[in-house]
Amino acid sequence: MKISKILAGMSAAAIVASMAMIPASAAGTKLNVSDDLLAIGRQSQDDLFAIFFRGDESEGNVVKDGITDITAVYGASFTIKVDNNDWNTIGGGGSINFNDTKNGWNAKDWAGGSWVEDDKPKDTLCYTTDEEGTYVLEYKGDTPLFDAADDEEKGYAAVGINNWAADLKGIDVVGVKVLGADGNAIYEAGSNKDKKEVQKKPVAEESSSGADSTPSGTDSKKDDSKKDDKSSAAATSTAATSSKSGTTTTATSSAAASDNVAATGATAGLALAGVALAGAAIVISKRK
Repeated sequence: MKISKILAGMSAAAIVASMAMIPASAAGTKLNVSDDLLAIGRQSQDDLFAIFFRGDESEGNVVKDGITDITAVYGASFTIKVDNNDWNTIGGGGSINFNDTKNGWNAKDWAGGSWVEDDKPKDTLCYTTDEEGTYVLEYKGDTPLFDAADDEEKGYAAVGINNWAADLKGIDVVGVKVLGADGNAIYEAGSNKDKKEVQKKPVAEESSSGADSTPSGTDSKKDDSKKDDKSSAAATSTAATSSKSGTTTTATSSAAASDNVAATGATAGLALAGVALAGAAIVISKRK
């Protein structure tokens, strides 16, 4: 066999092997919004749901007179339901969004399940309820979140929820409250649950079995692996909204939970390519 054919065959094999090791990026988990909320809100994409209290009705539902004074809005909460096993092992995150003509996109991040970090609290808190797998995500600020608009151009004002988690079976959005300065609801829809204490890390992450122990003064491999899992599941989100004369465009990005895995696969693929080319060089030297 000619040397050129040997080189071509081995290079092609290395490229195929490297491509096979790079997985596709994960897509965001769908927000499953209850029918009663969908009847009054808008779901322009799978991982974003919003209720508009001002806006162009030709673009979708607008809750007329849902809130008499939009400047009285200081926060919001959403009641969600999840698979509790997924929640405590995979985790989830996203944002509660306040979006209007004057201030633009104002996102308050939330985290739940294994994504909760006590040393890095979010503005939006994740509360437990008395129902397993049901949680309340709530943000409450100290200042109004919307500005008044003149009669000629009222523009839009919306309260929404965004999801970044890529690997959950699903997130069911079943209730929403818009909160006033005192934290009480000035608007409510759907099936809301009473919140209890703020969710803490799952017990499985905070403690190990009796057989596992780490001597004082040594590094904990369990802690290191937990940090690695956390970083590989970290999510990023970019959201932007623009509007003119009531026309609204919203863009978000879902969690890229497999980025680190993809990078590892690419490295392994390059290593395979190097091995293949080295083999070809050996063949050439023997031919000489």
